[in-house]
Amino acid sequence: MAHSGGLAAGHLRVDQVVVTGKPAQRASVAVTLAPPLGERDPRLPLRGRETLVSELLGLCQGGGGGRLHVVHGLGGCGKTAVVLEAVHRLLEQASDSGPLVWWIDGRHEATVEAGLRAVARQAGLRAKEIRGEDAADALWRRLAHLPRRWVLVLDSVDDPSLLDGPGRLISGTGWVRPTGAVGGLVIVTSRQGAMSAWGAAAVLHAVKPLQAADAAHMLLDRAGDRAGDVTQARALGARLGGLPLALHLAGSFLAEASAVPGAFRALGTPLDFASYRQALEGGRGPVDAVRVVARSRHLAVELLRQRGFALAGRLLEVLASFADAPLPPTLLLRPAVLAQTVAGFDTVDGTTLWRMLTELAALGLLELEVPTPPAGGLPVVRLHPLVRDASRERPDVAAALSLLHQGADLEGLYPPEEPAHWPAWQLLAPHTLELARQAGADTGLDPPVRLAGMDSAELGARYLQSQGMFEQACQQLEQVLAVRRRLLGEDHPETLSAGHNLAGALHDLGHLAPARTAYARIWVARQQLQGAEHGDTLTARHELARVLHDQGELEQARVHFEQILTVRRRLQGDEHAHTLAARHELARILHDQGELEQARQEYQSILELRHHTLGQLHPRTLTTRHNLACLLHDAGELAQAHQELQATLAGRTTVLGVTHPQTLSTQYKLARLLKETGHQRQALQLLQAAADAARRTLGEGHPLTRRMTGTLDAWTTNAHG
Repeated sequence: MAHSGGLAAGHLRVDQVVVTGKPAQRASVAVTLAPPLGERDPRLPLRGRETLVSELLGLCQGGGGGRLHVVHGLGGCGKTAVVLEAVHRLLEQASDSGPLVWWIDGRHEATVEAGLRAVARQAGLRAKEIRGEDAADALWRRLAHLPRRWVLVLDSVDDPSLLDGPGRLISGTGWVRPTGAVGGLVIVTSRQGAMSAWGAAAVLHAVKPLQAADAAHMLLDRAGDRAGDVTQARALGARLGGLPLALHLAGSFLAEASAVPGAFRALGTPLDFASYRQALEGGRGPVDAVRVVARSRHLAVELLRQRGFALAGRLLEVLASFADAPLPPTLLLRPAVLAQTVAGFDTVDGTTLWRMLTELAALGLLELEVPTPPAGGLPVVRLHPLVRDASRERPDVAAALSLLHQGADLEGLYPPEEPAHWPAWQLLAPHTLELARQAGADTGLDPPVRLAGMDSAELGARYLQSQGMFEQACQQLEQVLAVRRRLLGEDHPETLSAGHNLAGALHDLGHLAPARTAYARIWVARQQLQGAEHGDTLTARHELARVLHDQGELEQARVHFEQILTVRRRLQGDEHAHTLAARHELARILHDQGELEQARQEYQSILELRHHTLGQLHPRTLTTRHNLACLLHDAGELAQAHQELQATLAGRTTVLGVTHPQTLSTQYKLARLLKETGHQRQALQLLQAAADAARRTLGEGHPLTRRMTGTLDAWTTNAHG
């Protein structure tokens, strides 16, 4: 290789590269080894990176321990900025005899090789050694014994194979190797974060998106206070996924847009954080941030294609069809279901699919979290919000719905009201609702797909209802009912099912009159369609009777439950879950009508059966225990009632949470009992906490909230009186 003289220090022009001993002509490549410190803006703090910068600075000052240090993350996450800041601080603190710093552009093979040969020259190798076929060996022998400390940075090496050179990077025989020198440090920045790509001697340093507070301040640093407050900045920062490059572009755009005179500003130009976020949501505003990530995504997908993962891009499109929420791949990405649902995946087995996910995670396109024992739980993946935007050109709602429903079928996750299924539905619910939204909004979808979307919404709503989120459940079920009415007709069984579930949510919200009307109509329709003794008909009648009970029409409700119980016993036996439910509701009426001994016997019998079949902490078991405790209170057995209410409150808190309406109901009953037994201060504190929680979760107008606040007002008035 001929070396041209007359270049500035730190530059080398390569005219010829030797490959297997034969000269091959190549265009001249100019390189610089100087760190690009001009890219660092001293006016703007580097938010959220102090820990990593300090760690890298310590390595620069003390050496890398003979290891290769890889700073990795999604394109635009600030890898270069972090390393540049560490190098700046190193040089700022160093004397004339401080460490040598070499910085190589690692995007292209030619600049990598030319840069490393330039490093060899500056490290003191002779021209003959630099031109030799064993130049890589000579370079690393020299660096290992260099008396002066040094730092070598290879920036933006997204394809680690560029560093193989004459050997293999992971074998320690490539152009870049573990140093073997105490005073030397090699840092590589890359999108690639898989240990398998770098070798066992590598140390990985992940650069994650910024946390909410740091993202907000980065926006404010660039856009200024005129663009909005910290809360609005946090919202935009979250929408941009905390990606520093996207935050920089957004903040700079807003600063520039606000400086343009109004007469010269395009109509609808975002001028603040809120309008910028709205523009992103509508897909019509500033697209720099999305374009940057789309380019990063394209490069990463192309790299994976070259490695044999040709379907990586299609997999991202499938993932982007779901909600912007953690997604459980073991439920929603079953290989057998993918093979039937998404073109091209018929040859992809589970091992290949998992490798594809881990490779996408290594490139920063998604986060993959695998719980470790003893925590347990399901693995989850989550796309970066802007990667999701860039992958949603062709959202495949039909495929996503098929993956959702078949995954739930294979796992046996029905019904969603069962506590054993709640961990899975907690992950699935956001996806059921997002797919339902897409299916409801896209009227161009085939009716079967739109109906599958409504099935998805119904499942998600039922889970929400089981968690006490009645308002959210009601909103979803209203959409389900409207679409099914339009596509299936008023009296189709699935339409009636949607109406039944909506009536249940209305009942839970305390809207008794519309719930009663809906149940009455559904009961009549079910009788005409399926017969008076069909299970669905009996269930509609059961729920109608519950509403009548809550409206105070005890005799009418009692007649219904006695007749329902007779049929249930005859068809399903005395201990079937539906029979027990009818017995339980009848016991409540007996309790309210003052027939305490008969009600008590029923409660105790049902509690024993539910305890045996469902377990001590099942919600239905706890409901029976709550009602038995209330009966004991009314019967004057206060000590036993107190014990039962405390146990029920502990159980409901564990299973349902502290703000679930059923938990609050038990808390209210316990507070009243404490007041009655002379523990006024404790009772008042307990009731105040319950009332506050009820206001937040149920609203001021809910019957339980009104009952609590009324009691609280009475206690407070009496205390002051």
